[in-house]
Amino acid sequence: MQFEQGNNLPRVKATNQSSILRMVYHCGPITRADIAKRLDLTLPTITTNINMMISAGLVQELDSPESIDHRHGRRSRLLDIVPDARRFIGVEMSGSECAVCLTNYRGQVLGVRSSPAPSRDYEENLDATCTLVRELLDSCRLTLDSVDGLGFCVPGLVDRQAGVLKVRPSYNWYDKPILRDVRRRLELRCPITVENNACARAYGASLFQRELMNNVSTFAYLFIHAGIACPLILNQSSVFGSIVGAGEVGHMVMEPNGPQCTCGNHGCLEAISSDRAIIARCMDALARGGAPTLRSLCPVGEEPTMARVLQAQQDGDSDVYPIVERAVYTLGLAIANIVNFTCPHAMLIEGELFRSEGNRRQLLDVVRRNICKVTGTDTNFVFVEPSEFSGARGAAAVAIFHDLQSASE
Repeated sequence: MQFEQGNNLPRVKATNQSSILRMVYHCGPITRADIAKRLDLTLPTITTNINMMISAGLVQELDSPESIDHRHGRRSRLLDIVPDARRFIGVEMSGSECAVCLTNYRGQVLGVRSSPAPSRDYEENLDATCTLVRELLDSCRLTLDSVDGLGFCVPGLVDRQAGVLKVRPSYNWYDKPILRDVRRRLELRCPITVENNACARAYGASLFQRELMNNVSTFAYLFIHAGIACPLILNQSSVFGSIVGAGEVGHMVMEPNGPQCTCGNHGCLEAISSDRAIIARCMDALARGGAPTLRSLCPVGEEPTMARVLQAQQDGDSDVYPIVERAVYTLGLAIANIVNFTCPHAMLIEGELFRSEGNRRQLLDVVRRNICKVTGTDTNFVFVEPSEFSGARGAAAVAIFHDLQSASE
């Protein structure tokens, strides 16, 4: 990767510092010589910057008996990030739940808090979320000043630059200035980043699942919840974790004249295969007096959860089974279309629907039958176990990504 060598030396220096830190973060443990080769910079430039980072407590040297500098006959010292050099808060405000977590530089979770969303009101959700942030820091005996960055994720279309939620149709939230509102409530001085919650999970995979992402230059992250999104990530050495679009595949029309979606169109993937759509159809079946197995699993007065829907499917409920089967089949077609169009090296799939091994098998069967064989696509499909805090941890990854990008500022 060659950098512009103009007459703006401070800018060149700042760019080099940020690039070196990112290389250490993503590729460490790594030698100075390897960094110089990958970034096309001189070894003295690498050494000068690395020494500054070591003095600042961001980078550490590690001994390695296998790493030998053959030119000088001495052992090279490997470099890596100091995991506890910085702390980051991740927040997910999903609507049904507020979740926050505290992580170190490497994404190790240091503490978590969650609570059900108090209502569908934006202000009340934000108040509850910021209260959780304060409670989490108190429990860890930390202050807001000890946080180096806060990442905030939410479903919907997000303007990352402005830190604004542009639209979340199902909640009638429009143009919500999350960055401004969070900073005002918490009086934070550290950087705040705002991202879509599916994109945040993709960042989490890129930064924290290093073994899985090794040698994967592009991957997609399919997240199925109340909505459906599938951002694409470029994971090459020059653009680690760069996101391509928000991946709002939930509004891909799969059945013309199909069920109406929250966006107003008909037959969207989200209106057929999202958790919300599956539960709504199961509730319709219950209202008609059907779905007897599911009815036996649901306490009186409570609507079905995805866990109960999956249990009813497994137990052979004749009304629930076709609802889930249709949802999985439609998702399989959508994934095949995504793979045919983008050809990612890997696709990570997260959703309650795929806690069921049978649903996983059905999905992959549909995908493989509908992928274009001519392109020679060999996408690796990986199912991610859903977690209450995967979004919040992903939001922390967004904050870390921003920190690495602006490390020299």
